[in-house]
Amino acid sequence: MTDGPAISLDFDPATNVVLAQKVGAVPDVFWGQLRVEWGYDGDPARSVRVPLERFRENIGWLGPACNRYNVDIAWAPDAVAIITTIKRERRQLERARRQENMPVTADEVQRRLDGSRFARPLKPFQLRDAAKLLSLPHGANFSVPGAGKTTVAYAVYEAEHRAERVDQLLVVAPLSAFDAWQTEVEECFKPSMAPLVKVFGTPGSQDAEILLVNYHRLAANLSGLSKWVRKRRTLVLLDEAHRMKAGRVGQHGSACLDLAFSASRRDILTGTPAPQSVQDFVALYEFLWPGQSRRIIPAEALATNPQPEALHAINRAIQPLFVRTTKKELELPPPSLRRVVVPLSGLQREIYSSLRDRYAGMLRVSMNDRVELARMGTIVMYLLEAASNPQLLAVGSRDLPGEFAHPPLPVEPGSRLWEMIVGYGRYETPPKFTRLREIIAQNVADPAGPRKTLVWSNFVSNLEGLKRWLAEYQPAMIHGGVPSVTSAPNAAVTRESELHRFRKDDDCKVLLANPAAMSEGVSLHHDCHDAIYFDRTFNAGHYLQSIDRIHRLGMDPGQRTTLLFMITNDTVDQVVDTRIRDKATNLARALDDKELVRMSLPDDEDYGPPIETDADMAALLAHINGQEQ
Repeated sequence: MTDGPAISLDFDPATNVVLAQKVGAVPDVFWGQLRVEWGYDGDPARSVRVPLERFRENIGWLGPACNRYNVDIAWAPDAVAIITTIKRERRQLERARRQENMPVTADEVQRRLDGSRFARPLKPFQLRDAAKLLSLPHGANFSVPGAGKTTVAYAVYEAEHRAERVDQLLVVAPLSAFDAWQTEVEECFKPSMAPLVKVFGTPGSQDAEILLVNYHRLAANLSGLSKWVRKRRTLVLLDEAHRMKAGRVGQHGSACLDLAFSASRRDILTGTPAPQSVQDFVALYEFLWPGQSRRIIPAEALATNPQPEALHAINRAIQPLFVRTTKKELELPPPSLRRVVVPLSGLQREIYSSLRDRYAGMLRVSMNDRVELARMGTIVMYLLEAASNPQLLAVGSRDLPGEFAHPPLPVEPGSRLWEMIVGYGRYETPPKFTRLREIIAQNVADPAGPRKTLVWSNFVSNLEGLKRWLAEYQPAMIHGGVPSVTSAPNAAVTRESELHRFRKDDDCKVLLANPAAMSEGVSLHHDCHDAIYFDRTFNAGHYLQSIDRIHRLGMDPGQRTTLLFMITNDTVDQVVDTRIRDKATNLARALDDKELVRMSLPDDEDYGPPIETDADMAALLAHINGQEQ
């Protein structure tokens, strides 16, 4: 290094912080840019302490700025190691994209697992997926739910553990998936050799080999969990990884992206990697390959309304970097998907028409205001309530996990709309309620034997009303207000106890569930083969995940699965139905998987937060203003 102005860079692995210090007469303009890029923690005149994740993400400015202002860099050995890692990962990514990695074969996977702690036989497609994942430094498993992604993940972990590339596993997952990770370890490993699995925060969790944490607790305890990950070589795995698709603009996404830099290996699991739009891929690949997602995903595919060819370009770009087992490969009998259209009539039609007129006027504002209103989701929730059960408009939502928070519809007391809403229950029963009870009665009275029914609704108040309406069938119920045994071990009613009652109690014919609480991590395919969607939002991820609760690997051969979609005619229900179809079509193109399209479309159609995209908003505005195509 010369005797001129310079900055010294050192890294403290214990705190995961890079220390930048002035050496000599560093120009003020350079130092000012450094503080803008890396933060203001430290001595303002002499030093800056920057977290490793921010240092790595914001290092691109450093070289050009040093050249412009003639500032040298004095690298300490630990700081050099960071740059070495960045360069190595870039080379690894390029080799993976060009498929130049030394391929691991299925036979090689079996050889690595023979004699290890892993004991579960893998199906051919699981061996294939494990082989490709082990050929990659970091991998994505986009297989459909029910294909055994947890089993494959444990196989990959054991192979890497035996090769002494990782020592422990951190699984970030929704609470509903914890049971699968805890029970599958017993199925996958030899009883006397199974690794210790613990939930973060429980006694002994710091000494676990496999640690489970949900996305919310990760964000709240990032510092401590990062230290646990850095303590030994750790595979950090995101289960239901679409939960962090918001990336840096979301709390969960930011925590995952920060944690990525501490991991020795990174893997993600999700059957719906881009449920809203192809933009969702960005955060997932930013976690797997920090700082390089924009090099992976073609820019033309990230346009607001990407063309089919752009979506196929995504598939070509990411194909070397993920594995996917499709529904077809599971050799499951295809489900029957049908619409159940109910009329919009009587007082419900008056209420719905009044809402449409109300919002057609309110939405004559600037586009920025409209987009913000759509992001809040309030309008679409009111319209969905009016389409399924107008009584909900007077209730709003409660402060429950997974439920979109919105107040009761603001209506002037004494107005015609107010009188229709508060008096609705005295004059009408919502047609969806009547039709739902008819369908369940038919299932229970099936000559071949009574059939249990899973009913999905996004509104907790709907679930509670349906529980009373269907009391003769002794419904079980799961939503954000029903605790899990993990969070409330002494509760009289838990999600686990309600699932057990639905599975084992012959008198319990119905399970009422909220997709936000149960669309992931639960298997019902041995107990239930009929699902009814009482209402759906624009959240395609909830919908696509929920299908697989009853249609997954392990079903009895020849078992028929029936999915019914209740749609109130001339309402937002029809808009949601179309938008979910479009999103599934785009995801299928991106993954080159036609099964996604088939799974998303009712059989009687001829086309091969609750609102999240510009296209959703455009469709909603067209509906409100009576401009549907």
